[in-house]
Amino acid sequence: MVKKIMIVTALAVFSALWAVSQSLPQFSSDDFDGWIYNNPGISLSSSSIGGGKIVLYVASNGLALSLVSPVFPCAGMDSISCQVTWFTRNFAVSGFDLSRTALTLAIDDEEGIPLDSVTVEPSAVGVSTHHLSFTIAVPHGLTAARMRFVAWKANVTSSGAVRAATFTAVSASPQGPVQPGDVDGDGKVNISDVTTLIDYLLSSSSPVNGDADVDGNGTVNISDVTTLIDMLLTVT
Repeated sequence: MVKKIMIVTALAVFSALWAVSQSLPQFSSDDFDGWIYNNPGISLSSSSIGGGKIVLYVASNGLALSLVSPVFPCAGMDSISCQVTWFTRNFAVSGFDLSRTALTLAIDDEEGIPLDSVTVEPSAVGVSTHHLSFTIAVPHGLTAARMRFVAWKANVTSSGAVRAATFTAVSASPQGPVQPGDVDGDGKVNISDVTTLIDYLLSSSSPVNGDADVDGNGTVNISDVTTLIDMLLTVT
């Protein structure tokens, strides 16, 4: 009975934290908590986002204006897809080169060190609002990261504004040896592994397709649930 209470309590605590720790950061005029915009003259607010003031370009002093997400967990992710609403300026000027408003999405580690990036150039001349699609690989072994937007070819006269960004994680396909904590054997470590492990402890008839001995001490018990939860929460 005591074991069951401990397991249920652990799951309740974990479930309360999971929604916050595992959701990818999104960006819009009503969802920008934790994002950083490095333009000292503009505050990151609903009005500035909706008004197209989150402009990205490289200033004359060499400062690259950027929009950086909060740190998010990415263990078990193979790649991240992103849809961005990008508002360009001077699009109707004769001979305007749209490459000047190409938008780059970079993935940085949690300390801000760049790891990889992908650049997409608007394709429609004479249109101010562009819907750009990005897919960027998550480096192997990376457990926490930031996403960063920057427009390297733009200056103040060709800047573009980020109005919204929607991120979607793509999980890695199961392959190779079972990774620590992958209790259900689906190739990734997430809340379903906690559920599978708890079901196994409450009823030994519940299937375990991966490695339930998460802490590696040779037995499967409540300490494995605690270890698994700690593994998932350490990337918050």
